[in-house]
Amino acid sequence: MDHFNYDNSSSVNHLNPIEGIQFDGRAYALFDPNFKIHDTLTVNFQIQTFAHDGLILWIGDSLPESSFTIEIQNRQLIARAVVRGQPFSVRTNFTKNRLCDGVWHCVQVRLDGSLLSMKVDKRQFTKTEPRINAVDMRGPLFIAGYAENYSPPYLSVRTRDFFHGSLRNLRINNKHVDWLMPHGSGLEAATPEFHRYSSETTSNAFRPFPSSTAATATANRAYETTTFSTSATYDGRKVR
Repeated sequence: MDHFNYDNSSSVNHLNPIEGIQFDGRAYALFDPNFKIHDTLTVNFQIQTFAHDGLILWIGDSLPESSFTIEIQNRQLIARAVVRGQPFSVRTNFTKNRLCDGVWHCVQVRLDGSLLSMKVDKRQFTKTEPRINAVDMRGPLFIAGYAENYSPPYLSVRTRDFFHGSLRNLRINNKHVDWLMPHGSGLEAATPEFHRYSSETTSNAFRPFPSSTAATATANRAYETTTFSTSATYDGRKVR
């Protein structure tokens, strides 16, 4: 299996970097309520799942009808950009169940203007859309699902299933996603908020994998979610 060489890399999960964080098909994480893409985006992660369908990452900007999606559909991994209503995507073409086999796989997805590329283990896939001159979008970036008040259009997200499986070593634009770091810690890492697909505010539904006594004690810490308002206004723009 191809392993990416991350500079100064650290695991997604402080509790057990080998097992990562597991999503149960109903939990999701809000990475950034006002994430911006200006021409380029790079996402690196490792994935382990048996599910044949599931949303891994989604950002939607309703004003110019733009979005970016990484999802599993019918056992194929797909990265899709919609730029001002114009969609283009890249997907794997595995003939066997090489992705949803319960084995860890390395993934790198990169959007660079009109070029969309994806690497899964040692396989490279690319797509160029000459009608796209520039990419400029912003909105909430979700991992493994999305908030109840959102309903991504079919043009953006094809699967209606949340991700059911494990993620580790997630980096977005070379920023390590630290799942357990307290918000406002001042350290250079991005910490998502965990939620469950329910109308009630609950404790997060991710499952850590402790590998030692100290890790088990850490796993017992409580992380409460906060309600995310989808009618918030960012820089004078209302996201709905």
